[in-house]
Amino acid sequence: MVTIKDMADMAGVAPTTVSNVLHGRTKKMSRETLERVERIIKECNYVTNMGARLLANYGSRIIGVIMMYGRREEKDAVQNPFFAEMMGGLERMIRENGYYMMLYTSGNVEESLRIAASWNIEGLIILGSQPEDSVKLNQQAGIPVVFIDSYFAGEEDEYVNVGLQDYEGAYEMTRYLMDQGHKRIGFLADEKEPVGVDRQRLEGCRAALLEQGPAVEERYIALDFREKERHEFLRRFCREKLAHGSYTALMFASDYYAMDAVNVFFQEGILVPDQISVTGFDDNVFARQCRPQLTTVHQSPFQKAKTAVELLLSLLKGEEIPRRNIRLATSLIFRGSVKNISAELN
Repeated sequence: MVTIKDMADMAGVAPTTVSNVLHGRTKKMSRETLERVERIIKECNYVTNMGARLLANYGSRIIGVIMMYGRREEKDAVQNPFFAEMMGGLERMIRENGYYMMLYTSGNVEESLRIAASWNIEGLIILGSQPEDSVKLNQQAGIPVVFIDSYFAGEEDEYVNVGLQDYEGAYEMTRYLMDQGHKRIGFLADEKEPVGVDRQRLEGCRAALLEQGPAVEERYIALDFREKERHEFLRRFCREKLAHGSYTALMFASDYYAMDAVNVFFQEGILVPDQISVTGFDDNVFARQCRPQLTTVHQSPFQKAKTAVELLLSLLKGEEIPRRNIRLATSLIFRGSVKNISAELN
């Protein structure tokens, strides 16, 4: 098996130079030397021993992706297509930039910090952190941290975050529903008291409704994240609310829950959009495949992933970040799950 010394002899450099290239320490190296050593490494098909690198306290080239997810004992964190697409984008961007991705679902901050230290992780990407957890992660990690879809208490400029215009997207969707004649609108998410992105989406919905005065009504409806309990609730909801016209439209905080509800409604004889209009948020792949196709708020998980990795790489290089809290734009996607009932009201 070829050794670092063998490759150094082939390239006409010292073994430490080859080692520096393998470990990414090339800032003071000439381009000619770097290209020559990289060519030899590639020709020799040399594979770095990651265990040896960690033991030697070299940079691991590992970027940790941590999903803050207290429900992991009861629900697969990546069964939602939105998160699956996000993970694919992160892995691709991390790999293309010469790093390795370690994915971990964590129940608390202490566990996250312990994992990062144990594996000598060079940088962290944190998904869905709550404000109190974000403070601890940002202050105690000791390595560059980029957040995705996080909201913070205090000064947001202290954090590097890639989020979405959640408030604006929900606001525009609510306005669209009202333009279609809907006045009894429910907003559904899986928390008794929504936080983070769901809170912003609920607030956007409420803001649009308030502009129209008290005649337009919104009621928040809490869903259970557990499938069995959620389906039992939705079946009761069909009998007690939808069958009696208590709502004309339902806005779900995610496509995942919207499509799940549409299936339950169908089983209970409630048709979308004839008897109830439904919208989602995300525009995942199944929103285009379900029937009826789902009217929703579009976002790009890949763009989030790409932006987060680019920001983390800049931090690892010691570069200044001109914009530390980025909120990507949304757009409305109109499909078949919303009915225009304006004519029925006249």
